[in-house]
Amino acid sequence: MKGIMHPYIYAVLTSTDGGATWATTTTDVDTDGYTDPAKLASDTLDSHYRDALLGPTIQPVPLLSVHVYDGPTITAPAISTATIGEERQWQATGRLLAEIAADLRHFEDEKKTLDTQLLSTQTAIGNVRTRLENVTRSAVRMGMPQIDIAHASGRSREWVRKTGNLPEESEQGQKEALQKAVQTAGGTWNTRRAANALSEAGHMVTDKRARQLLRDLAAAEVISKTDPNTATYRTTEQ
Repeated sequence: MKGIMHPYIYAVLTSTDGGATWATTTTDVDTDGYTDPAKLASDTLDSHYRDALLGPTIQPVPLLSVHVYDGPTITAPAISTATIGEERQWQATGRLLAEIAADLRHFEDEKKTLDTQLLSTQTAIGNVRTRLENVTRSAVRMGMPQIDIAHASGRSREWVRKTGNLPEESEQGQKEALQKAVQTAGGTWNTRRAANALSEAGHMVTDKRARQLLRDLAAAEVISKTDPNTATYRTTEQ
């Protein structure tokens, strides 16, 4: 009944010189209602020992000792003590090491899974890229307009040209090819017809470039504009 009437008081002492000197770092009152001072000393030591092991700085854990006194004030002698280095602390250290090792294995396994997924994704990307290049070459060989290939594949004109092993284009060559197509086929010409005609002749151009070439031919009086508001032209009678 005395322990209940007067709660136990405990002090946590530390030593950094192997036990030659001790310093009190914590004093507190038991608020959990312990009836066994030895149990209070042991549990308190385990708690502070674990906190020291998991501290924010990497340094040797000091020696710890817990002294329990019969309250209401600290009066010698202690009625129970627990000191680090006993088998209980070895067991506590072993449990903590096992927990940390389990965490490490978990993250190592997770990394292996992510590495495997990354390798699989990289392989898939490589396979799809190869398929895109092969189909692009087939489209070029079958005469599909190169500007349409670029739009469908989401790649640049230069990529289509290099992938299909097409020759370099020149601005003069583009103009000459369009002029030849206009003079051969005649009729009405707009941006789409010009781009398709150039593609069939082996010249891949953007719509912007096709419109510029039409303007160049109009300036040379090869074609004339039929609608002031659109890029529509007709061949000029010679």
